[in-house]
Amino acid sequence: MNSHLRKDILSSNWVIVSNDREFRPNEYRAKIKCPFCPGNEKETPPAICELKDLKGWYIRVVPNKYPALTLENKNFQESEGLNKKFYVKGHHEVIIEDRNHFKKINEIKHLDKVLEIYALRMKELYSLKNVKYVMLFRNYGQNAGASLIHPHSQIISMPLLPLRVSDELKHFKTYHLKNKKCAMCDILSDEKKFKKRIIFENSHFVAFAPFASRFNFEIWVSPVNHEPDFYKETEFKKLSEALKNVFSKLHYSIKDLSYNMIIHTAPSGEKKFHWHIEILPKIAMPAGFEWGSGFYINSLSPERISEILNKGIKFRY
Repeated sequence: MNSHLRKDILSSNWVIVSNDREFRPNEYRAKIKCPFCPGNEKETPPAICELKDLKGWYIRVVPNKYPALTLENKNFQESEGLNKKFYVKGHHEVIIEDRNHFKKINEIKHLDKVLEIYALRMKELYSLKNVKYVMLFRNYGQNAGASLIHPHSQIISMPLLPLRVSDELKHFKTYHLKNKKCAMCDILSDEKKFKKRIIFENSHFVAFAPFASRFNFEIWVSPVNHEPDFYKETEFKKLSEALKNVFSKLHYSIKDLSYNMIIHTAPSGEKKFHWHIEILPKIAMPAGFEWGSGFYINSLSPERISEILNKGIKFRY
């Protein structure tokens, strides 16, 4: 069965069914030969692009061997009573960020180049036909859904807007209609004014624990100047500085850190969006109340998170 989309009749939720992902190698379950390490290039599909130095490649982009969505689909539907399966085209790549198997993101010396590759691949995927959204994300640690330790990110193009992004866009537009200004620009202005939740700032970026944080140690990183599209960003050294600072603090304060990092960029052509990065550590997991209600219970205020990280406090959980 090829990968496909299924729509839940009783909610706004879409589900991608991809049986091939069952066969992904998992380093946390068994000892394996890492397909992302130098010398094991034949374990992945041929590279889409590589950055090289005298020692060989140091960044490598490859098609995902176990894609959630694939270009092999032919855009058709299958009906089963009330239900429909949507076989749609998509693209799924892996960005291998360093040669070293155990590097943390804040230890990658060429992180600015990694971020530039993020932007280049995102721009390329947005140029493809029928692409409505491109999502780039990084899973780190077993509790965050990672199956390999080797530093890497993933990027997926989709033929429809994800529910979370669609909801966020709606709120950006509603705020702009009412206030004639960008919501994120105003949020950053407030954060810089009150300085209760800021984790790091430089001339181009602010990292902060959002006022209504859903998760312990949730952090957003946003450009100071309004820009809808991540792939139009050019200040990668400044962004690298911000991310290295944030992740150095997180790794110092939290033992065995697991997290998801997601780049929220504008859907194609949307100017009222303001791109940002969401960092979601996996410490206190959503439970029955969260799943049943849609509310989040956060046991640590963002103000307390800012204090812990900025004072270098070891967090016990």
